[in-house]
Amino acid sequence: MNLSFNMLNQAMLTQVLHELRLGNLQRCKALGLSEDDIFMLQSLPPTTLSRLAHATVPWLEVKIDSPVLHRLIEQAERDEQNERLINRALKLGASSTIMYQCFGLAHSETAMRRRLLKIETRKGRPQHLSEAQEHALWQRWCQIRTEDGTEDKLDAMMMLAEEQQISLTIVWQQIDQYSNKT
Repeated sequence: MNLSFNMLNQAMLTQVLHELRLGNLQRCKALGLSEDDIFMLQSLPPTTLSRLAHATVPWLEVKIDSPVLHRLIEQAERDEQNERLINRALKLGASSTIMYQCFGLAHSETAMRRRLLKIETRKGRPQHLSEAQEHALWQRWCQIRTEDGTEDKLDAMMMLAEEQQISLTIVWQQIDQYSNKT
C-alpha cells in the first residue's frame, strides 16, 4: 500500500466531512466534488467512509497551479521586504506617526514591535540639530533626491538617517520643515 496515497485520501475525506458538517457545500464544490458526490458522501455509513479513507489507490488528484504558486511566492517576498523595511525604520528611530503614515501601523502595534526588537525609547525632549547640521541635512537630502531619482522618500530618509547617525524622526521633521519653507 502506498502510504502517501492513504494519507492524501484520509486528509481529503477528513476535510470534506468537516466542511459538510459545517454546511459549507460551496467549499466542497471548490474542492472538486459534484453535487452528486456530496450527496453520496453524506449518505455513506461509517464503515464505507473508513474504507474510502484507507483505500490503497488515490481517489483524488493533486496538482500544482503554477501561476498561483508564483503569485503567492511574490506576495510573500513583498511581505518579507515590507517587514524588513518596518524593522529598519523602527531601528532608525521612526516615530509612531511615521509608522502610521508609511505603514498604517497603530501606536500599539508600533510599541509592540519596538518591544519585540528590544528598541529602547528615549525619554525626555527630542534631540535638536544645530543650524549647521540642519543645513547639511537639507543639502544632502537635495543631493540624494537628484541622484536617486526614485519616488521612495522614506527609503531616502532612512539612508540619510543612517549616514548622519540621527533619528529617522528628526530627519523626517527637518525635511518636512524645509520642504514647507521652499
